[in-house]
Amino acid sequence: MATVQILRSWWLARYPVYALGLAVGLVMMWLPLKTFQDDDAWGRRLRVNGVPAQAVVDELVHKRRNTMHLRYEFAGAQRQAEVGCWEVCLPAGSAMQIWVNPDDPEDFVTDFGILSGHRGRLQGVIGAAGLVLSGWMALATVARGYQRRRDRRRQDWQRQQRDQRRRQPTNARAATKRKPSRHHGQQ
Repeated sequence: MATVQILRSWWLARYPVYALGLAVGLVMMWLPLKTFQDDDAWGRRLRVNGVPAQAVVDELVHKRRNTMHLRYEFAGAQRQAEVGCWEVCLPAGSAMQIWVNPDDPEDFVTDFGILSGHRGRLQGVIGAAGLVLSGWMALATVARGYQRRRDRRRQDWQRQQRDQRRRQPTNARAATKRKPSRHHGQQ
């Protein structure tokens, strides 16, 4: 009996874990959206407060993700950087306007709104993991609810069967006479 109670309490303790997992997953899915909003705001701020410069595409790389390698001059020094290009990819030798952060010369925004580097990759992976985690927790909650309903139905059916077995012998005894046992008289 104690084992059944322990298992039952274990299942009840899992519900808060499911709710916590669902909440964590939703926060993880929210993170990339927040990061992309912050990046957009930073890009707009750089266009206003950044120092304009001219950049030239040195190389366009088509591997797992498209990347443009840029060369530009800022504060008297030649600099190189890369920009992910999933919307706009310019061929090698093309020129573009950029706005550079005066506090960090490696940080800039292009005239088509892309920030330097590959920002948001990690947040995208975390968001995908959050989607998976939330899905698992929601599925586990639904499956556990279905299993509890099925267990209740089984218990009700077993109770009905037990009650029916208890009633049958009393009804059968009242209606028929029992034969004497053969062994009873031979001793």
